Amino acid sequence: MKYSKGITLIELMVALVIGLIVIGAAMQLFLTGSINYSLQKNLGELQDNGNFGLNFIIKDIKLSNLDADLAVINDRNKYSGIVLTSLKSYSSLTPADLEVQSANLPLTLTNATADVDKLTRAKIGPSNVGDASDQLVIQYKAFDPNGFDCEGGGFTQEEIDQGTFVVQRYYLRPDGKTSDLALVCDAGRYKTLVETASLPAGISGLGEQSQIIMRRVDYFHVLLGVKQNNSDEFSYMTVDEYMGSSNALTKDGSPRPRIMSIQLGALVRGYDSVAGNDSMPTSFQVLNKKVSLSDSSAKEKYAREVVSQTVALRNGYGLMEDL
Repeated sequence: MKYSKGITLIELMVALVIGLIVIGAAMQLFLTGSINYSLQKNLGELQDNGNFGLNFIIKDIKLSNLDADLAVINDRNKYSGIVLTSLKSYSSLTPADLEVQSANLPLTLTNATADVDKLTRAKIGPSNVGDASDQLVIQYKAFDPNGFDCEGGGFTQEEIDQGTFVVQRYYLRPDGKTSDLALVCDAGRYKTLVETASLPAGISGLGEQSQIIMRRVDYFHVLLGVKQNNSDEFSYMTVDEYMGSSNALTKDGSPRPRIMSIQLGALVRGYDSVAGNDSMPTSFQVLNKKVSLSDSSAKEKYAREVVSQTVALRNGYGLMEDL
């Protein structure tokens, strides 16, 4: 009679060890794949969020300077597509001065909606890096009764007939109750083709609410593409390099150089934190500026990416005789 022989204890232990090695390798592959999938998902969401947001802004920037008094965009031409100045940019003007001086916004706009902090400014908004974020303000004339501003407000034919200009302010603000920042757009409008007594003192709707364009933005930066008035020299400069820190205008002063294009840069963060032991970068090049995350923002690991776009401005080239 034959007896079947079982495995020995040593064989069992060897089999268990081999099984554990196989399971460990499979787990390692699974975890690595899961981390890579999460990272790729974050990067994909980053690109979608960043590119969609900037493309939305660019669509409106291409309308700026529409129906401006002069083709050249600078700090003094009324209705200029990039809004840098208003009555508040002057220290004081007499009633006689109001007849001959100018700014990007009509000098009839006198209330808080025309304050300098509502204009295109450098280093005025919150950020999650060492430098404050910039603010961009554009304007264009409403022309399409089927069109909308960046907050979704439609234009009526009556507003178009009354020469309504749309003002849109892009800046960073907290996103709800979270500590995240969002790039938002605040839209307002003012009428120009009405009786003098009915000319508005402010930009209606500006400062009342804002629409989120891009979520989880750590930093927003703006550069102006500037061509010197008396030469072909062209360069990009920050808003404060162009305007100074206070956006001031001097009575009877000469206009600053023409603005022909604009560059936008944003540092955008992913939605989910990234697992794994690899360290994430904390310093980034946003256009001409190298920025580093604040200590609190660098603690948790997130995928981040810089998105940027360059936009040629409508009628930015203008004519020399327009100066």
